[in-house]
Amino acid sequence: MSLPYFFLAADAASAFSSTLMPIVMVGAVFIFLVYLPNRKEEAARKELIAGLQRGDRVVTDGGIHGKMHEAKGEQLVLEISPGSYLTIDRDKVRAKIVDKPAEPAKKA
Repeated sequence: MSLPYFFLAADAASAFSSTLMPIVMVGAVFIFLVYLPNRKEEAARKELIAGLQRGDRVVTDGGIHGKMHEAKGEQLVLEISPGSYLTIDRDKVRAKIVDKPAEPAKKA
């Protein structure tokens, strides 16, 4: 005697869901731990790059420190030493250097 079709379908569905569930879980973990934080960092970086002004000190992805001299479309001209200029892509700016105010000296 053979089993009715709905029993066979239930077994196939449970087998499919038991093998698919770990893949779905790994995908969900990837999205929440890797993709979303990276997206937030990238948005903050684009905001930083869009807000650069002449005279801002920046660091490039290559570790070059310089002062922004001029913006030409998708390129920036950095002054890396007095009279020395370097042209880079906007996307290569890693961070803006912000000087902390000096703390007053404490009297002993």
